[in-house]
Amino acid sequence: MKSILCPTDFSKNSAHAVAYAAEMALKFNARILLLHTFETPILYSDITFVTMQYDFKILHDAAAEKLRKFKEKMFVNKFNEIKVELVLQQGLPSARINEVAAEKKADLIVMGTTGTGAAERLLIGSNAARVIKSAPCPVFLIPPRAKFSGLGKMVYATDLTDENLDRVKTIIPLAKIFNSELLFLYVDKTTLAGEDVDIKKITALVRKKVKYPKQSGYVCTDTSIQEGINFFLKKYKADALVLFTRHRNIFKEVYKPSISKKLSFNTKIPLLVIHEQDAL
Repeated sequence: MKSILCPTDFSKNSAHAVAYAAEMALKFNARILLLHTFETPILYSDITFVTMQYDFKILHDAAAEKLRKFKEKMFVNKFNEIKVELVLQQGLPSARINEVAAEKKADLIVMGTTGTGAAERLLIGSNAARVIKSAPCPVFLIPPRAKFSGLGKMVYATDLTDENLDRVKTIIPLAKIFNSELLFLYVDKTTLAGEDVDIKKITALVRKKVKYPKQSGYVCTDTSIQEGINFFLKKYKADALVLFTRHRNIFKEVYKPSISKKLSFNTKIPLLVIHEQDAL
Protein backbone atom coordinates (compact mmCIF):
# COMPACT_ATOMS: atom_id res chain seq x y z
CA MET A 1 0.00 0.00 0.00
CA LYS A 2 1.57 3.25 -1.16
CA SER A 3 -1.09 5.95 -0.76
CA ILE A 4 -4.18 6.52 1.39
CA LEU A 5 -6.79 9.12 0.45
CA CYS A 6 -8.36 10.94 3.42
CA PRO A 7 -11.24 13.34 2.73
CA THR A 8 -11.83 15.96 5.39
CA ASP A 9 -14.39 18.65 6.07
CA PHE A 10 -12.40 19.71 9.19
CA SER A 11 -15.04 18.23 11.49
CA LYS A 12 -14.20 16.21 14.58
CA ASN A 13 -15.30 12.99 12.89
CA SER A 14 -13.18 13.52 9.79
CA ALA A 15 -10.18 14.42 11.98
CA HIS A 16 -10.71 11.15 13.84
CA ALA A 17 -10.67 9.25 10.53
CA VAL A 18 -7.51 11.06 9.38
CA ALA A 19 -5.76 10.07 12.61
CA TYR A 20 -6.84 6.46 12.03
CA ALA A 21 -5.45 6.63 8.48
CA ALA A 22 -2.20 8.11 9.77
CA GLU A 23 -1.72 5.08 12.03
CA MET A 24 -2.13 2.83 9.00
CA ALA A 25 0.23 4.99 6.95
CA LEU A 26 2.92 4.51 9.59
CA LYS A 27 2.50 0.75 9.38
CA PHE A 28 2.73 0.70 5.58
CA ASN A 29 5.12 3.63 5.15
CA ALA A 30 2.46 5.11 2.89
CA ARG A 31 1.75 8.71 1.95
CA ILE A 32 -1.48 10.51 2.81
CA LEU A 33 -3.53 12.35 0.22
CA LEU A 34 -5.42 14.89 2.33
CA LEU A 35 -8.45 16.03 0.35
CA HIS A 36 -10.85 18.88 1.01
CA THR A 37 -13.69 19.84 -1.32
CA PHE A 38 -15.53 23.13 -1.27
CA GLU A 39 -18.64 24.23 -3.08
CA THR A 40 -19.28 27.65 -4.56
CA PRO A 41 -22.76 29.13 -4.08
CA ILE A 42 -24.97 29.63 -7.14
CA LEU A 43 -25.59 33.35 -7.51
CA TYR A 44 -28.48 34.93 -9.36
CA SER A 45 -27.63 38.60 -9.87
CA ASP A 46 -26.33 41.14 -12.36
CA ILE A 47 -22.77 41.20 -10.99
CA THR A 48 -20.02 40.95 -13.55
CA PHE A 49 -18.07 37.79 -14.36
CA VAL A 50 -14.89 39.41 -13.03
CA THR A 51 -16.49 39.88 -9.61
CA MET A 52 -17.65 36.25 -9.55
CA GLN A 53 -14.12 35.09 -10.37
CA TYR A 54 -12.89 37.16 -7.43
CA ASP A 55 -15.46 35.54 -5.14
CA PHE A 56 -14.28 32.11 -6.24
CA LYS A 57 -10.67 33.05 -5.45
CA ILE A 58 -11.69 34.14 -1.95
CA LEU A 59 -13.44 30.81 -1.32
CA HIS A 60 -10.53 28.85 -2.78
CA ASP A 61 -7.88 30.67 -0.79
CA ALA A 62 -9.84 30.41 2.45
CA ALA A 63 -10.30 26.64 1.94
CA ALA A 64 -6.62 26.23 1.08
CA GLU A 65 -5.59 28.00 4.29
CA LYS A 66 -7.94 25.82 6.39
CA LEU A 67 -6.52 22.71 4.77
CA ARG A 68 -2.95 23.81 5.45
CA LYS A 69 -3.70 24.54 9.11
CA PHE A 70 -5.56 21.25 9.49
CA LYS A 71 -2.53 19.39 8.14
CA GLU A 72 -0.20 21.19 10.54
CA LYS A 73 -2.48 20.33 13.46
CA MET A 74 -2.93 16.65 12.58
CA PHE A 75 0.52 15.61 11.40
CA VAL A 76 2.69 16.37 14.40
CA ASN A 77 4.68 14.28 16.87
CA LYS A 78 4.70 10.63 15.72
CA PHE A 79 2.91 11.53 12.47
CA ASN A 80 5.32 14.26 11.38
CA GLU A 81 7.39 11.87 9.22
CA ILE A 82 4.41 10.89 7.07
CA LYS A 83 4.44 12.36 3.58
CA VAL A 84 1.26 14.38 3.10
CA GLU A 85 -0.01 15.79 -0.19
CA LEU A 86 -2.70 18.45 0.07
CA VAL A 87 -5.48 18.20 -2.53
CA LEU A 88 -8.09 20.95 -2.85
CA GLN A 89 -11.09 20.46 -5.14
CA GLN A 90 -14.31 22.27 -5.93
CA GLY A 91 -17.53 20.29 -6.21
CA LEU A 92 -19.65 17.54 -4.67
CA PRO A 93 -17.54 15.61 -2.12
CA SER A 94 -18.51 12.06 -3.16
CA ALA A 95 -17.75 12.69 -6.83
CA ARG A 96 -14.45 14.45 -6.15
CA ILE A 97 -13.32 11.79 -3.67
CA ASN A 98 -13.64 9.05 -6.28
CA GLU A 99 -12.14 11.18 -9.06
CA VAL A 100 -9.08 12.03 -6.97
CA ALA A 101 -8.72 8.41 -5.84
CA ALA A 102 -8.62 7.30 -9.48
CA GLU A 103 -6.34 10.13 -10.66
CA LYS A 104 -3.84 9.72 -7.82
CA LYS A 105 -4.07 5.90 -7.90
CA ALA A 106 -4.96 5.71 -4.20
CA ASP A 107 -4.82 2.23 -2.69
CA LEU A 108 -7.39 2.98 0.00
CA ILE A 109 -9.94 5.63 0.94
CA VAL A 110 -10.32 6.25 4.68
CA MET A 111 -13.20 8.48 5.74
CA GLY A 112 -15.43 9.21 8.71
CA THR A 113 -19.01 7.99 8.89
CA THR A 114 -21.77 9.46 11.02
CA GLY A 115 -22.15 12.39 13.33
CA THR A 116 -24.54 12.88 16.22
CA GLY A 117 -27.43 14.85 14.79
CA ALA A 118 -30.10 13.37 12.51
CA ALA A 119 -29.28 15.75 9.65
CA GLU A 120 -25.55 15.09 9.96
CA ARG A 121 -26.12 11.31 9.98
CA LEU A 122 -28.19 11.56 6.81
CA LEU A 123 -25.68 13.77 5.00
CA ILE A 124 -22.51 11.88 5.90
CA GLY A 125 -24.16 8.48 5.63
CA SER A 126 -25.43 9.21 2.13
CA ASN A 127 -22.06 10.62 1.12
CA ALA A 128 -20.31 7.45 2.33
CA ALA A 129 -22.79 5.28 0.45
CA ARG A 130 -22.17 7.19 -2.80
CA VAL A 131 -18.41 6.84 -2.38
CA ILE A 132 -18.75 3.08 -1.74
CA LYS A 133 -20.80 2.63 -4.91
CA SER A 134 -18.27 4.07 -7.36
CA ALA A 135 -14.90 4.04 -5.57
CA PRO A 136 -11.94 2.73 -7.63
CA CYS A 137 -10.36 1.17 -4.53
CA PRO A 138 -11.38 -0.24 -1.12
CA VAL A 139 -13.17 2.16 1.25
CA PHE A 140 -12.55 2.11 5.02
CA LEU A 141 -15.32 3.82 7.01
CA ILE A 142 -14.32 4.92 10.52
CA PRO A 143 -17.05 5.51 13.15
CA PRO A 144 -16.64 8.44 15.56
CA ARG A 145 -15.57 6.41 18.59
CA ALA A 146 -13.45 3.74 16.89
CA LYS A 147 -9.85 3.75 18.14
CA PHE A 148 -6.98 2.30 16.17
CA SER A 149 -5.40 -0.64 17.98
CA GLY A 150 -4.25 -2.64 14.99
CA LEU A 151 -6.38 -5.08 13.05
CA GLY A 152 -6.00 -8.16 15.19
CA LYS A 153 -9.41 -9.54 14.25
CA MET A 154 -11.24 -8.87 11.00
CA VAL A 155 -14.72 -10.27 10.39
CA TYR A 156 -15.37 -11.19 6.76
CA ALA A 157 -19.09 -11.56 6.06
CA THR A 158 -19.59 -14.21 3.39
CA ASP A 159 -22.43 -15.83 1.48
CA LEU A 160 -20.07 -18.75 0.67
CA THR A 161 -20.23 -18.14 -3.09
CA ASP A 162 -17.03 -18.58 -5.12
CA GLU A 163 -17.09 -14.90 -6.09
CA ASN A 164 -17.32 -13.77 -2.47
CA LEU A 165 -14.61 -16.09 -1.16
CA ASP A 166 -12.30 -15.28 -4.10
CA ARG A 167 -12.28 -11.62 -3.00
CA VAL A 168 -10.66 -12.53 0.33
CA LYS A 169 -7.34 -12.33 -1.53
CA THR A 170 -7.87 -8.57 -1.58
CA ILE A 171 -7.45 -8.27 2.19
CA ILE A 172 -4.84 -10.98 2.82
CA PRO A 173 -1.90 -8.54 2.32
CA LEU A 174 -3.51 -6.29 4.94
CA ALA A 175 -4.08 -9.25 7.27
CA LYS A 176 -0.45 -10.35 6.95
CA ILE A 177 0.89 -6.89 7.82
CA PHE A 178 -1.21 -6.75 11.00
CA ASN A 179 -0.96 -10.49 11.75
CA SER A 180 -4.76 -10.52 11.76
CA GLU A 181 -7.12 -13.37 12.46
CA LEU A 182 -9.81 -13.65 9.78
CA LEU A 183 -13.22 -14.58 11.17
CA PHE A 184 -15.55 -15.78 8.42
CA LEU A 185 -19.18 -15.11 9.24
CA TYR A 186 -21.99 -16.79 7.32
CA VAL A 187 -25.53 -15.67 8.10
CA ASP A 188 -27.79 -18.63 7.36
CA LYS A 189 -31.33 -17.43 6.55
CA THR A 190 -32.68 -20.88 5.64
CA THR A 191 -31.89 -22.93 8.74
CA LEU A 192 -34.21 -22.29 11.67
CA ALA A 193 -32.79 -21.60 15.14
CA GLY A 194 -32.15 -24.87 16.97
CA GLU A 195 -31.66 -26.91 13.79
CA ASP A 196 -28.30 -28.45 12.92
CA VAL A 197 -25.97 -26.59 10.57
CA ASP A 198 -23.34 -28.51 8.58
CA ILE A 199 -20.35 -26.68 10.11
CA LYS A 200 -17.82 -29.20 8.79
CA LYS A 201 -18.97 -28.73 5.21
CA ILE A 202 -18.84 -24.95 5.49
CA THR A 203 -15.40 -25.03 7.16
CA ALA A 204 -14.01 -27.31 4.44
CA LEU A 205 -15.38 -25.00 1.74
CA VAL A 206 -13.77 -21.89 3.23
CA ARG A 207 -10.41 -23.56 3.89
CA LYS A 208 -10.32 -24.90 0.34
CA LYS A 209 -10.88 -21.44 -1.14
CA VAL A 210 -8.87 -19.32 1.31
CA LYS A 211 -5.19 -20.06 1.92
CA TYR A 212 -4.50 -18.11 5.09
CA PRO A 213 -3.30 -19.74 8.35
CA LYS A 214 -5.11 -17.65 10.97
CA GLN A 215 -8.76 -18.17 10.18
CA SER A 216 -11.90 -19.34 11.94
CA GLY A 217 -15.54 -19.61 10.91
CA TYR A 218 -18.91 -18.89 12.46
CA VAL A 219 -22.48 -19.49 11.36
CA CYS A 220 -25.31 -17.30 12.59
CA THR A 221 -28.96 -18.22 11.88
CA ASP A 222 -31.14 -15.18 11.31
CA THR A 223 -33.86 -14.10 8.91
CA SER A 224 -31.94 -10.87 8.21
CA ILE A 225 -28.32 -10.72 7.08
CA GLN A 226 -27.94 -7.25 8.56
CA GLU A 227 -29.34 -8.30 11.94
CA GLY A 228 -27.20 -11.45 11.91
CA ILE A 229 -24.05 -9.41 11.36
CA ASN A 230 -25.01 -6.89 14.04
CA PHE A 231 -25.76 -9.70 16.53
CA PHE A 232 -22.37 -11.31 15.88
CA LEU A 233 -20.47 -8.03 16.27
CA LYS A 234 -22.14 -7.39 19.62
CA LYS A 235 -21.10 -10.81 20.86
CA TYR A 236 -17.55 -11.02 19.44
CA LYS A 237 -15.06 -8.18 19.64
CA ALA A 238 -13.54 -7.31 16.26
CA ASP A 239 -11.33 -4.55 14.90
CA ALA A 240 -13.01 -4.33 11.49
CA LEU A 241 -15.90 -5.71 9.48
CA VAL A 242 -15.14 -6.52 5.83
CA LEU A 243 -17.84 -6.64 3.16
CA PHE A 244 -17.62 -7.43 -0.53
CA THR A 245 -20.06 -5.41 -2.62
CA ARG A 246 -21.11 -5.91 -6.22
CA HIS A 247 -22.25 -3.20 -8.61
CA ARG A 248 -26.05 -3.15 -8.62
CA ASN A 249 -28.51 -1.70 -11.09
CA ILE A 250 -30.35 1.52 -10.25
CA PHE A 251 -33.73 -0.14 -9.66
CA LYS A 252 -32.36 -2.56 -7.08
CA GLU A 253 -30.34 0.18 -5.38
CA VAL A 254 -33.37 2.42 -4.93
CA TYR A 255 -35.82 -0.25 -3.80
CA LYS A 256 -33.53 -2.78 -2.14
CA PRO A 257 -30.37 -1.13 -0.76
CA SER A 258 -27.31 -3.36 -0.50
CA ILE A 259 -26.16 -4.72 2.85
CA SER A 260 -22.97 -2.64 2.72
CA LYS A 261 -24.98 0.53 2.06
CA LYS A 262 -27.25 -0.14 5.08
CA LEU A 263 -24.36 -0.91 7.39
CA SER A 264 -22.47 2.21 6.34
CA PHE A 265 -25.06 4.15 8.35
CA ASN A 266 -24.89 2.27 11.64
CA THR A 267 -21.80 0.09 12.06
CA LYS A 268 -19.96 0.82 15.31
CA ILE A 269 -16.64 -0.68 14.24
CA PRO A 270 -14.58 0.26 11.17
CA LEU A 271 -16.14 -1.07 7.98
CA LEU A 272 -13.88 -2.05 5.07
CA VAL A 273 -15.75 -2.33 1.77
CA ILE A 274 -14.09 -4.04 -1.18
CA HIS A 275 -15.21 -4.25 -4.81
CA GLU A 276 -14.73 -6.68 -7.67
CA GLN A 277 -11.73 -4.86 -9.12
CA ASP A 278 -9.96 -3.95 -5.87
CA ALA A 279 -6.46 -4.88 -4.74
CA LEU A 280 -4.52 -3.91 -1.60
